[in-house]
Amino acid sequence: MNHIPLYVTGFIVTVLLAGCVSLGTPVPTLPLSPGAPTVATILGSLAENEAALRSFRAAGTIMVQIPEVEATQISRESSLLYQAPNRLNIIGRRYGTRGIELTYVDDAFVLEFPTKKEYCYREREESFETLSSAEIVREMFQPEHWAELSERVVRMTSFDATTQTAELELWTGGRRPWRKRVIHVQGAPWVLLENTLFNQEGAVIAKTTKAAYHEQEGIRYPTEIESTFPGEGAWMRFLMRRVDINLEVETSVFDLQQRVKTLKRSDFAQVDIFAGEGPSIEELNAGPK
Repeated sequence: MNHIPLYVTGFIVTVLLAGCVSLGTPVPTLPLSPGAPTVATILGSLAENEAALRSFRAAGTIMVQIPEVEATQISRESSLLYQAPNRLNIIGRRYGTRGIELTYVDDAFVLEFPTKKEYCYREREESFETLSSAEIVREMFQPEHWAELSERVVRMTSFDATTQTAELELWTGGRRPWRKRVIHVQGAPWVLLENTLFNQEGAVIAKTTKAAYHEQEGIRYPTEIESTFPGEGAWMRFLMRRVDINLEVETSVFDLQQRVKTLKRSDFAQVDIFAGEGPSIEELNAGPK
């Protein structure tokens, strides 16, 4: 029986570091072709769009591939609600029935299995092979807070005037040692096309590509997101349609404690997916009986 692996909670719901980099040591610049934009221009454009996009809701298709299951899992009737910077709700449907729902706030989440009347609740993040569950969500949707990123840890490594695309290297820190990130952007205005995160040994631990950008009210957003997490052996793709941006989000959607109370009143049983409990993927694929 194939139980849902630990890192899928982050889904259902992305070069060796040379030397020691610190905020006090600016990254050396490289010669670029004439007409190349400045790093400040690109970061400013990304930050402006990030600040303007407060939330979005979309219907679409979610595809997931994991080592525990031979076939790619496809849900063509899914919905996704994202509220910046750290709230996510994903509903996966099969045969028109809500089979799974993930609600994520910061490092906490509630994972519901409505057809089985079971749920899993975690108040803190879980770490998997290379990333925590919170980091997996951030890699897919908002890998960096562009407005807070210091130019001292960013450099442009290439610029193509014909396609108006650029490659930037940056070093990201936090509770872990510094890690290298490489992003590909296109402008102007600038949008993120590809984001790759490396560990200290130079191995890719997350890669996300974004495509088919649309624009509403001057705000740009991708309708295709594809993420690969080699350490977890996992791959995921969103194909979004009917996207609504900056809608009013009911506070109850992301009130996890209230969700848990409601589930208990409805006689849902709590399971620990981190201990191998909960429905198997085969059971979820079978749909309601």
